[in-house]
Amino acid sequence: MVPAINARDLGKRFGAIEALADLSLELRRGEALGLIGTNGAGKTTALTLLQGLRRADTGNAEIFGHPAGSVEARRHIGITPQNADFPEQMSPREVLTYAAAHFDRPKPVDELVAAFGLERLIDRRMGGFSGGELRRVALALAFVGNPELVFADEPTAGLDTGGQDMFKAYARSYVDNGGSLLLTSHHWDEIEHICDRIVMIDRGRRLLEGTLDDIRHKAGRNRISFTVPAKASLPPWAREHFQRSGNRWSAISAESDALARRLIADLPALQELHIEPLDLKETVAQMQMERTI
Repeated sequence: MVPAINARDLGKRFGAIEALADLSLELRRGEALGLIGTNGAGKTTALTLLQGLRRADTGNAEIFGHPAGSVEARRHIGITPQNADFPEQMSPREVLTYAAAHFDRPKPVDELVAAFGLERLIDRRMGGFSGGELRRVALALAFVGNPELVFADEPTAGLDTGGQDMFKAYARSYVDNGGSLLLTSHHWDEIEHICDRIVMIDRGRRLLEGTLDDIRHKAGRNRISFTVPAKASLPPWAREHFQRSGNRWSAISAESDALARRLIADLPALQELHIEPLDLKETVAQMQMERTI
């Protein structure tokens, strides 16, 4: 089956700056792919090439088998822009209804109103909307055409926690029902919640790719933590390995099972012993610190 995105050896320069270098990635149908990296890593440049907003200097990209930027490719996609800008005199209902009329099988406007918490805003003019309120309208607009593929570039920037949670829930449901999603976000928990695979880029080059479990396995680290009664003392070796925060001691280690056995043997006052996987942000930070990526 033709993938939603098939990009090979994409390269892009802006003068002396190499924004992308030989970047290849594939997004399967019915999958969410998270594109992560620091500011300036090349994430937004990659999205603009895949959307056909700019041309790559080298390489090529296809959307469902069609050249990126072609009329055929654009029929398949929805976009959440970083900057939401709407006519001040129009209401969200007018914008969404107008956009829906351009598609054969649009999403019901009422479904999107509920999904993104627009009930109290739907018939108000947008001239007085806050940035977060405009962002909610932009998210609804990305899905109104019932696209097969959505490009989401920092989709929850400026949203409160409630809005972020709404996007996470709707985006994951969209993918579970067969949609494809390419997501960039500085909210690492958002990437973890939504995405099936992750690609990390730095200075335009791919550093890391895999599922969250793949990446954790490559890092080979867990967090081990425990508590002890206030008056209990730790053996010297434990003080060397663990750091204290409040009443909990913790460490990140590749030998968490061995440490746990040693704690059980050497610390009779041991309480609440936990071994947990690192989250995505911690895993990547650990790999960068150890220079394994």
